Amino acid sequence: MYRATGRTINQSIIRLSQNRRVINPSAFSRRLTTIERRATQLNKKATTPKFRIQERVATRSALPTFRTMTTATNEITAYKQSPFVQWKLFPNFEKLLGECKPEQAIPVFQQLINEARDKFLALEKEFQPTFDGTIGQLSELEDEISRAYGLLSHLNGVKNSPELRETLEKIQPEFIKLSLLMNQSIPKYNALETLKNSDEWNKLNSVQQRIIDKSLRSMKNAGIGFPENSPEKKRFNEISERLSQLSLSFNNNVLDATKAYKRVVKDSTELEGCSETLLETLKKNGEQLGETEGYCITLDFPIYGPFMMNCSNRALREEIYRANITKASEGVMNNEPVINEILCLRREKANLLGYKSHADLSLSVKMAQDIESAQNLLDRLFDASIGSAQKEVEKLTQFAATELGMSAPLSPWDTSYASEQYRKKLFKFDEETISQYFAFPKVLQGLFDVANEILGVQVRELSPAELETNKITTWHDDVKVFEVSEKGEVKAYFYGDFYSRPSEKRSGAWMDTVTTRTKHLDGRVTLPVAYLICNQPPPQSQDEPSLMKFRDVETLFHEFGHCLQHMMTRVEYPDASGINGIEWDFVEVASQFMENFCSEPEWLNRLSGHYKTGENMPQEMIDALVKGREFLSGMAMLRQLHFSKVDLALHSTFTPPKSSSDKSVFDLDAEIAKGTTLIPRLPEDRFLCSFLHIFGGGYSAGYYSYKWSETYSADAYAAFEEAAQQGGKPAISQIGTLYRDTILALGGGTPPSEVWKMFRGRGNVDVSALLRHSGLLAHK
Repeated sequence: MYRATGRTINQSIIRLSQNRRVINPSAFSRRLTTIERRATQLNKKATTPKFRIQERVATRSALPTFRTMTTATNEITAYKQSPFVQWKLFPNFEKLLGECKPEQAIPVFQQLINEARDKFLALEKEFQPTFDGTIGQLSELEDEISRAYGLLSHLNGVKNSPELRETLEKIQPEFIKLSLLMNQSIPKYNALETLKNSDEWNKLNSVQQRIIDKSLRSMKNAGIGFPENSPEKKRFNEISERLSQLSLSFNNNVLDATKAYKRVVKDSTELEGCSETLLETLKKNGEQLGETEGYCITLDFPIYGPFMMNCSNRALREEIYRANITKASEGVMNNEPVINEILCLRREKANLLGYKSHADLSLSVKMAQDIESAQNLLDRLFDASIGSAQKEVEKLTQFAATELGMSAPLSPWDTSYASEQYRKKLFKFDEETISQYFAFPKVLQGLFDVANEILGVQVRELSPAELETNKITTWHDDVKVFEVSEKGEVKAYFYGDFYSRPSEKRSGAWMDTVTTRTKHLDGRVTLPVAYLICNQPPPQSQDEPSLMKFRDVETLFHEFGHCLQHMMTRVEYPDASGINGIEWDFVEVASQFMENFCSEPEWLNRLSGHYKTGENMPQEMIDALVKGREFLSGMAMLRQLHFSKVDLALHSTFTPPKSSSDKSVFDLDAEIAKGTTLIPRLPEDRFLCSFLHIFGGGYSAGYYSYKWSETYSADAYAAFEEAAQQGGKPAISQIGTLYRDTILALGGGTPPSEVWKMFRGRGNVDVSALLRHSGLLAHK
């Protein structure tokens, strides 16, 4: 899932409660951390670095919501001394790891929230109808809140623990109440409205005006219009707090259900088809989970995915598949009642604000603007894909029957396996053979070469000595820190946490923010810092690098695209800097754009090489990977369209059941699947119980955003293809500069439609670019 997105205080709450996975997506973003000391374990013999990173004042990223807490604080020093608060550009993760327990963290956040509330109430009396008298006044306060809350969110994603969960469960309602207090402030709203209708408005630049317009809209959607002490306002606030709790519960249930399942196979003959590498991975997986012998299959994707693609034991595949599609649907971890309550409350909240449905509310703040526009795109892509998908299923079924001895129709637990065997048949190479040419260090350098040669951005890893000198710590020994420069000037930094750790790190991949580019009143500039989180297989030994599946390579490029948009911004107002303030259905453009380079023969050759011999990737393997983007692309398109259509239907027309005779969410899912799923599904499919993007993340009534953004990213890459044909590398460099100066530079300070017109020279997007890249044009 996942993803990466800019936030305001409300979004900060969302991303924290979303700490599941991500997938996703979206998913939107949330992180957990295991911080083990690194600087002292790094090479002490390294030479002293020639530079010292200048400390800069950290910026704010997003605002949370709050109320008072009653936990005693007499055993805790002033919250200002806490590592959650006392940092500038780089948090002290080494110290943070030891201060996340409830008895330590809750009093700190209680003090932070109480003081933030008191400061805000004092500021309310001083708001003036100017930009600096409103938005500017709140900058430092929002900065302190969002930085502290963001760290907790991050650690929840990469260092999950019962203690951290307890801390979050206790403080999250308080942040929700603080957020509501700030977003329902009548003095703030009146000051912004007065500013908008005064002569002072015309003195503001376009970015400032957009920030204020979006702030007013956000306040309206946060309930500013409800009379003080009215039943409507009381109910609205109750719903907001309850929804945050439900989102956190949904995520925890998925994580717990995933961790609870394991299938140990003692006899390797039951795992026929699995390579020696995969068997070794399954064995080590078991050892990490306390199994002294056998091979352990779990439901985290780095294990589940390769197993389902390679194991020829059909009965075992069925068993594992059934466990996966029913996880978090039974007992104390059953998410069905959580889903129903979330849907009811989202609709009620939207109705209170005057919207017909949650989807209408959600789409009103996106580029699409309304349900009809989003649905029209989905329908157009469906029409272009269905013919191809049907032919693909026919060919796959025929292959499975003749080559694998499977009777028609295929079962859902056969799809991944048959597809992988079919791909091997067509392209001659299996996934693991290909991975031997994608050693992580080589891929990473190739990624940085793309950034440098196409976009003029330089990236280098900070050495152990530089980390120690600048007192930069991380949450795990595997985490790396990178410096990003342009024309000799340092522009940003990012943390890279690349390897899977199922016991403490949620699955999926995502990008998130540490700090945001901000210019302060005294002229100082806070540089942007980002997190880049992946879940690729770790190295099998100290002597071998991590070997990446091709999808892992694409994922790395994807998340780095998010990082680039955050780090290379030229906007210096934090509400619109980097990924902050970008419409949800446009924020994936920069990430999906980067994936295209993974299908370019020249770049495939440069970022690959056999991990033992160093020999180049065979040309026929490169050709197979290039052609691979069209492999079963119709089926892949339908899968994403299914998720998008279910999401929109659940949040627009569906009414949660009031009795056992009413239609359930699973009935709706199955009904839509009749048109979007060509391989029959099981009646007991409960995938929705682990659909983190829309119930545990920020993609509710927004999953369509992936396809919406993908049409723009494909058309953006088409500009580079056109440049290559017309003028070669000089033309590519020129269009790369334009891309850097628009898509990457303008952040949320300019409407995406205007950003697009500046880059592409036209207002419309050419959907055919996506269809062409996917090999689907013939079936339009």
